[in-house]
Amino acid sequence: MKNIDLVSKYDDIYSSGAYDNYFTYNQHAAERLIVDAIPDWNGLKVLDIGCGEGNLVAMISFAGASKVDGVDFSIEAIKLAQSRIAINNVNFISSDYKEISEKYDVVVMNGVLEHFDNPWDELDYIRSNLLTDNGYVITTSPSFLNPRGYVWMTLQVLLDVPMSLSDLHSLCPFDVIEYCQQRNCSLAYDSCDQDWGAGPRTIIDFRKRLTNALKDANLNNQKVDTFLTWMDKAVPFFNTDESTGATVGYKIGR
Repeated sequence: MKNIDLVSKYDDIYSSGAYDNYFTYNQHAAERLIVDAIPDWNGLKVLDIGCGEGNLVAMISFAGASKVDGVDFSIEAIKLAQSRIAINNVNFISSDYKEISEKYDVVVMNGVLEHFDNPWDELDYIRSNLLTDNGYVITTSPSFLNPRGYVWMTLQVLLDVPMSLSDLHSLCPFDVIEYCQQRNCSLAYDSCDQDWGAGPRTIIDFRKRLTNALKDANLNNQKVDTFLTWMDKAVPFFNTDESTGATVGYKIGR
């Protein structure tokens, strides 16, 4: 699968009700991770790549940004965003983000980088072409440095079980650290949703995800509940830190 193959998929997701029918949990914690990464948004010009229904765009506008552009390749997502959000300094664009010629103080992406065909090339392009000299990219991606991730990667890599139908890459803090070290750019990061990575929401998420994924792979899914009973007792013994939440936010310098 390639990024272009996801266009119609996300059109279908947004037209049918993304948060009611597709996503297990809402994105508020990850969005807060992005907003909190900048102490003062006042006067900043911001681009949200993969803006979806526009929630993060609105949050950044309310935080004080002078202008916020949201771009998404899903026409259905942009239609929803335009119908839901009418703020004077907010603009929604339905296109490939590379068609944008302006430069921004901050470029944000919430759960987008892992969907690109070549995420590091795309990140290079964004930093070189869309950021001002002292700008930042703030991006979030799922982390797999937790019990949820260890199970996910074992099934996906060793047994070819399709744990995600949209993520093209499984990015972790060590991948982003390596990227920034190679390019000598600054990096700060933190995570959220610890209880999703190693807690009660892990069990809730996996009860649906494991059952469906094993079924899709034509594997026996009759023991999912037995496994999750064990996992429910085991995950509280896992020690959490800034890398282990279900989602990690990265603030990358120009």
